[in-house]
Amino acid sequence: MAGNLSKSWPDDLGIKSPFTIPSGVVTTVPSVIAAIAREVPEIGFLTTKTISVEPREGYREPILHEYYPGCFVNAVGIPSPGARAFVQAMSPLLPLHDRKPLLVSIMGKDPQEFAECAHILDSIADAFELNLSCPHVKGAGQSVGSDPDAVRAIILTLKNLFGKPVIAKLSPNLGDIPGMARVCRDAGADGISLINTLGPGVAVDSDGNPVLSNVSGGLSGAGILPVGLKAVREAAAATDLPIIASGGISSVDHVQAYAKAGATLFAVGSALAGMTTRQITAFFSDLVRSWKDPSGRGRSCRTAPIGCRTDYLRTRLVEKTALGPGFFQIRLEAGRSCEPGQFFFLRLPGVGEKPFSPARDIEPVYLVRSVGPFTRALDGLQPGDTVYMRGPYGKGFPVPDKGGPLVLLAGGTGAAPLIMAARRWSGFVAEAFFGFSFEAPEALRAELVSAAPRCRIVCDPPDKVGEVLQALRQDVTARPDLYGTCTLFLCGPAGMMEAALRILGNCIPRERIFMAREDVMKCGIGLCGSCGTPAGLRSCVDGPVMTPDRAGD
Repeated sequence: MAGNLSKSWPDDLGIKSPFTIPSGVVTTVPSVIAAIAREVPEIGFLTTKTISVEPREGYREPILHEYYPGCFVNAVGIPSPGARAFVQAMSPLLPLHDRKPLLVSIMGKDPQEFAECAHILDSIADAFELNLSCPHVKGAGQSVGSDPDAVRAIILTLKNLFGKPVIAKLSPNLGDIPGMARVCRDAGADGISLINTLGPGVAVDSDGNPVLSNVSGGLSGAGILPVGLKAVREAAAATDLPIIASGGISSVDHVQAYAKAGATLFAVGSALAGMTTRQITAFFSDLVRSWKDPSGRGRSCRTAPIGCRTDYLRTRLVEKTALGPGFFQIRLEAGRSCEPGQFFFLRLPGVGEKPFSPARDIEPVYLVRSVGPFTRALDGLQPGDTVYMRGPYGKGFPVPDKGGPLVLLAGGTGAAPLIMAARRWSGFVAEAFFGFSFEAPEALRAELVSAAPRCRIVCDPPDKVGEVLQALRQDVTARPDLYGTCTLFLCGPAGMMEAALRILGNCIPRERIFMAREDVMKCGIGLCGSCGTPAGLRSCVDGPVMTPDRAGD
């Protein structure tokens, strides 16, 4: 079958700007895809994370590590909600702002599975990107993309069935990029995407323990730029298909280098690490302004960060105290300073890591509920055992307005950041509510009263859920003057916080309510996108503390 030698598909889809974010980075959940399309006008099209037919869990944390400034090793494991669930979540958000096209990344072990996935996603896809490049998932990605016959069959099948643009994402680990590019062209592919991560490789901590739960992972970021340029040059020399270039782009100089190598579209990924949504908007604005300036005046160049954002501090468990059924407190030997509401990842080699906000920072104290393998492992530690921590991450609670009263409402482990807030701003606290599913023991009561002498400690057992909210409701009714002038800090289970917002109604302006969200956080630096809120923000960088309106609640 003759290949499609046209370079018109970006124009045919109405792509107005050659920039995007690559699959699996930032724009991994529908709400964030829609928000980035709306907030970043310089992005011309959006690319989803790789979607599978059936749900996939991916790898447990840690999934990413910055082993050198701007250089990452990651093994996410292609987590996916499944094609049907993704369509259900994405459809209400379409069309995207300014009718920007959606490039849907798909995976499969053979042509039939690729076709099944595309069939389910067809209603939301303007084009398909084939994941033939992931280096660390067995039976998919690179293991399929290294077989020319399989690649040819997959492309032929999708072109015959759907007639939409098909972009083949190839691995830099292939021994023959030019040959595989020609295979894609001759099978009818409309374009090529280069490159995915290198490797895999292994990152270790200061004691030689592998950091990633999968042990090995793909290399991305600044260090792979030369490999990406080589792959694009080779593919451009072998075919005249449009090429989406990614791999190490962080400045206009890198974009121009890829353009000279033969790329026509450009994806920026790892350079966005740690950026809030507003910072991503500013980054692409500067990038495109510099790109359009033929004289080179005002060209921007993002320099490599100073230090690594995932460095671990090695510390030890000093004390562990049982507080209630499946609920305990740990105290560590050393920590890093933070603002109330910011969070750290605690890691146990060979077990994993999870995010926690501390009740104290320099000599860290954490409240933990035993709910899974990691927290059960924490519960099994003995004094002197090693714990690794990284952070702090995110935005904490704001400094209260001078003269304005502060009200605190917490449930369960959400008490931790509010204990810290109460200690930091003790002169502002007019009222505090702490709810637990058990009768708080004397040690916990002493900690709470020490932080907030006027606090109310409420037992909110499973058979009487809502006791702490009832206490809030009664106080709102009895003290309207307080709630008409106060700022409220809120942290706890999502259901509790939603109910609290309904109780507060219009008595507190929503811009004076600050919620510390407990979303699923996996990387802490905004790259994996797993913590997307209903409004399309990422809790780990845009929060976790935010107002209800910013969160979309």
